Amino acid sequence: MRALKRQGRASGSDRSGASSGPRSRAYLVLCILLIAVAGLLLGRYSATAAPPEALSSGLGSVPPAMATASPGSPSGESTSAPTNASPEPQAAEAPGPSPSPPASQAESPAPFTMEPSPPSSIKVPTVGITSTLGQVGLNPDGTIAVPTDYSQAAWYQLGPTPGELGPAVILGHVDSRKGPAVFYNLSSTRPGQTIDVTRADKTVAHFRVDAINTYRRDQFPTQAVYGPIDYAGLRLITCGGAYDQKAKAYESNVVVFATLIRT
Repeated sequence: MRALKRQGRASGSDRSGASSGPRSRAYLVLCILLIAVAGLLLGRYSATAAPPEALSSGLGSVPPAMATASPGSPSGESTSAPTNASPEPQAAEAPGPSPSPPASQAESPAPFTMEPSPPSSIKVPTVGITSTLGQVGLNPDGTIAVPTDYSQAAWYQLGPTPGELGPAVILGHVDSRKGPAVFYNLSSTRPGQTIDVTRADKTVAHFRVDAINTYRRDQFPTQAVYGPIDYAGLRLITCGGAYDQKAKAYESNVVVFATLIRT
């Protein structure tokens, strides 16, 4: 009986070993396949992934007009040299006559402008504003200076002259401790009214008021007032809104937007 039992146990262990052999080989083959698939996936990722330098920059492209424009230039003109030099001229056959462009592609007429000339006086007849003009520039902190004479308006001399292409800017005080100042009635201006600016060359630039808006000082639209435009424009600026007794200043600015209509 003991011999038979030992023989039975041996037979059982042989069967277990025989059955475990194919199972181990199947596991081994499966592991090899998984390693091969992982290798293929890793290879494809490495081939298509961007290099670390490209990923770390992440800045994209900056439009040339924004990259080269001077931050302090009201007209937005470029102050840096172009990055690409012009190629050397090469001989070529004379081109034949160019066909006329379709009406939809024809160039639009140039905007009505005047030659540069500093302004000497301003008049807004409908609201009773009449003033000779001084000149102002920038403060050391980059903000625009204000006139020192409360009875006289001033032209921002770092911008276009009135009638020239771009936004000409004229500033004036609304009042002082002594009473109304030069632009006291500016907020009464209405669209369609005219503004007359006499210039040093004895010409007069006539503007039509397009809009009059009031902006809080902390929300002043710098780009809309000083930014580049494709016509001869005028901006008149003064203080407005409520007066802050603690800060000793008005909380807002009144801005009149106008367009050159004739000389």
